Amino acid sequence: MKRFTIPAAAALGLLAACQPQPLSQADEDAIRAVNTAFAAGANSGSADAMTAVYGSDAVIQGYNMAAVTGTAAIHKLWTDLNAPVKANLRVTVTKVEGAGDVAYLTGSYHLVLTSKDSTHPSTVTEDGKYINVLWRQADKSWKIVADAWNANSMPAMPAAAPARPAAHRH
Repeated sequence: MKRFTIPAAAALGLLAACQPQPLSQADEDAIRAVNTAFAAGANSGSADAMTAVYGSDAVIQGYNMAAVTGTAAIHKLWTDLNAPVKANLRVTVTKVEGAGDVAYLTGSYHLVLTSKDSTHPSTVTEDGKYINVLWRQADKSWKIVADAWNANSMPAMPAAAPARPAAHRH
């Protein structure tokens, strides 16, 4: 039986060719631009702009809410969340990593929500962190396919039950 062998250098070359390439600076810049576009959409109250940064089958796993999947559900989420408030969102990217057509981005945010109802003005401030997973699309753009965030502070604990009076013995 004749054995087929590949020279070691050629085998290493084939193996290297199969490895995903690290992100280029252009890729990292494009991924950061997705993050910036989302914040701009949030600050303008545009559910359309916010939804545009997501892939068609993306999933959002937001803080204190059920997961939503797909463009229609994501658009409804942002429409509903934007309806009663005006957002002032600042995002800071802490890390962009990836290879090939997959990347992830981590960051922190500072969010101020102001009620649109002038008869009940109120403001809520939240600081938190987020992680996005992005895939390079067929058109070479980057889109978020998984999004999750949460606040830095713990949710308020329920109030303790009132103490029961001691039983009296007769």
